[in-house]
Amino acid sequence: MYRLISPVIFILFITSINQAQSKYSFEGNLGIVSPINSSSGLSGTGQINYSLNDFIKLYSGLSYSQWDKYNVFYYYEYYTSANNGSDLIKTFSSANHTLVSINLGTRFKLYENKLLNLLFDSQIGLSFFSYTNYDLVQVKNPETGQIDLVPYLSSSQKVNETLFSFGIGPVFEHNINSSLSLYLSAKINTMINAGDSGFINKKGTYFVMAAGFTHAI
Repeated sequence: MYRLISPVIFILFITSINQAQSKYSFEGNLGIVSPINSSSGLSGTGQINYSLNDFIKLYSGLSYSQWDKYNVFYYYEYYTSANNGSDLIKTFSSANHTLVSINLGTRFKLYENKLLNLLFDSQIGLSFFSYTNYDLVQVKNPETGQIDLVPYLSSSQKVNETLFSFGIGPVFEHNINSSLSLYLSAKINTMINAGDSGFINKKGTYFVMAAGFTHAI
């Protein structure tokens, strides 16, 4: 009897381990980051997911993004980053933006079929935001004789900010097999009080379009 029970217990033990392991998955993606009023850049994320059930996942991840200039727009009389009509002139007030974020989030499955799953992703995070800031000075345009605003490069100042952030967006997932899936995601994110220009502002708001994979551990 003992010889019969032992293999059964071993099989059940291995099965329980596999079931526990299947709750975890590793995820990675690469994408395009597009901050409001800024040049686009590149973004990458790595994260660990934990499945509560077939419809809800929790995750923890690390993301890195980089882009160049933050633009401001002005008339010849004044400038503002709040307006960007075609009759405004563009310059930039900061450059060399780097963002590292530690995120906690959840992902809900809203719809599924054999071809495509639709999920909703939401996250909160701690963001380490750095960039080079410039003063704007008035310079006479030799071609038009009008006064332009340009960044005074000698005034460059390195700015480092630690900010709270949150983001939401849809995820479109295609399952390759039981352990591997591919996905596309679109997310809007914002960093609170970025650049000391208000609670939610253009300098701290950005979109990320990313393609990635999820692999069960």
